[in-house]
Amino acid sequence: MAAPPPGIPEALWARIRKGVDALAGADRVRLLCHYDGDGASAAAVLARAFWRWGKGFQISLTSVLDDATASRVREEGNGALVVADMGSGQLDAVEGLARAAVVLDHHRPPRDSERVVHVNPHLAGIDGAHGACGATLAWAFALAVNERNWDAAGVAMAGAIADRQHVPAYDGMNAPLFSEAVNRGVLRRERGPAIPEGPLGEALASSYLPYFAELAGRPDEAAKALRRLSIDPAHAWRDLAGAKRQALASYLATHLMRQGAIPEAVEMLVEDKYWIEGARRYAGDLADAVNACCRMGAEGLAVALAMGDAGAAAQAEIHRQAYGQRVLAHLTRLEREGSFQGKHLAFFYCDEPSLAGNVAGIAIQYLWNGARPLIALSVTDGTTRVSARGTKALVARGLDLAAAMREVGTAVGGAGGGHDVAAGATIPKGKEEKFVASVDELVGLQLAPKAEAPV
Repeated sequence: MAAPPPGIPEALWARIRKGVDALAGADRVRLLCHYDGDGASAAAVLARAFWRWGKGFQISLTSVLDDATASRVREEGNGALVVADMGSGQLDAVEGLARAAVVLDHHRPPRDSERVVHVNPHLAGIDGAHGACGATLAWAFALAVNERNWDAAGVAMAGAIADRQHVPAYDGMNAPLFSEAVNRGVLRRERGPAIPEGPLGEALASSYLPYFAELAGRPDEAAKALRRLSIDPAHAWRDLAGAKRQALASYLATHLMRQGAIPEAVEMLVEDKYWIEGARRYAGDLADAVNACCRMGAEGLAVALAMGDAGAAAQAEIHRQAYGQRVLAHLTRLEREGSFQGKHLAFFYCDEPSLAGNVAGIAIQYLWNGARPLIALSVTDGTTRVSARGTKALVARGLDLAAAMREVGTAVGGAGGGHDVAAGATIPKGKEEKFVASVDELVGLQLAPKAEAPV
């Protein structure tokens, strides 16, 4: 067996190679991926790898691998199956399809499998919450198929950025893999501000990552703030001399600290940016566009864009602008109205389930000091979708949102799971109050000071 690429443990590489062997004889592969930016990026990486491998493929992006999805796949025939950015929590369903199957997932697995090839970084000592995402696992699989697939580094990084695994810095298997891609000339690393490109007045008003309270969604206020620094709002970052760049960076960092941004968010104000040589765009820019398409219900367009379809760019930009406006609307409302407070967590209602997780994730980083986990509730016709977000500081104190979502979700007749820092659940409509109260109690137990072990 060839040596694994940098950062991939031998145990994980052995599982990946086993997966490649399991698909070697297949003419066609059925590909199921999660419907977010990470899942769409994983789908694009795998699709290109299958194309180079000479295999036909069919892609579906879905929110969950449930009985209905499994039934549709079963009706399609007995071809090989790959499940990416999901599946570790639905191994029963994948095993029940009784076919050659590979699961490439980074969410914490309840168990392992002997009946399907189960590739999960947690099984090799890497925390999938930040050390490997669905897209980087897909990329590792693609590298086992063909070394030419190093050129998928930019798309894999877009998935990692969409999953917020670059905050505050890449680690796990992500860091050495991306460093090797830089060494190979596939990516070019630069240092620059996290704000959007273009005129600074527009950039500060339209930015939601980072989110500037009292400036976001308020072009006039953003322009006034810049003029107080003797900066023309029509100028872009690249137009500024060194002294004005420093003055603006200092002002924005202070602004973030005053509004309650967590330290990691302030540190990310100036960040490493990665230029994708083949795509001629930044990985963060691609991540934003792919994620926006997914959140706006255009998952197919997201995959096409990530695969390099030039015709997808214009329509994707329309979705990105619309998505940004909607996210800003939710964030400015949260900033203005605040959230509901429990004893140990905060929560709010979001009428757009596809945006709720991102809104909660941004809010906990940029508002209220990240002092409590934040839960978003999206009530639909028959069910309520829950998105829960924490911080690394809370996780260090004992927070495990995946466990909380799983335990309480099941208790109220639903289901849940995810990562310790970011998780979700689907519960019956009408159970919201009981669910929040039970999660609040469980989070309180998780965050309670632990007695020191006797010496």
